[in-house]
Amino acid sequence: MNAATPELSASRVGDFGRLLQLTERLKGHLERAEWGAAAELELERRSLVEHVFDVAPAATELPVLTATLREVVRINDELIGLAEHRRRAIARDLDMLVVGRDASRAYGEVRRNQAGRRP
Repeated sequence: MNAATPELSASRVGDFGRLLQLTERLKGHLERAEWGAAAELELERRSLVEHVFDVAPAATELPVLTATLREVVRINDELIGLAEHRRRAIARDLDMLVVGRDASRAYGEVRRNQAGRRP
């Protein structure tokens, strides 16, 4: 093992922590429906994931990497659930808009028909 290995490992352990931090921040943005900020953060997070896996982890990094990835996956599962919940809420809102539009159109037709029958 050369002298650069511990520095690289410490740097990579820092990257693992940053990955977890970005994932937690991403969750916060999505919970607050801050879609633009979440999209920008996801780009940063993906770039970091690619960077982390540019080099095969050293054996000494595996415990920290494994723990980090487990937590990232757990949070990602929450994000998927949150996204599904938001999607269903948006679908319900759209359904209500369609019902409202249809009701308004029907009401307008009834009013026009009634206006045409008056003497």
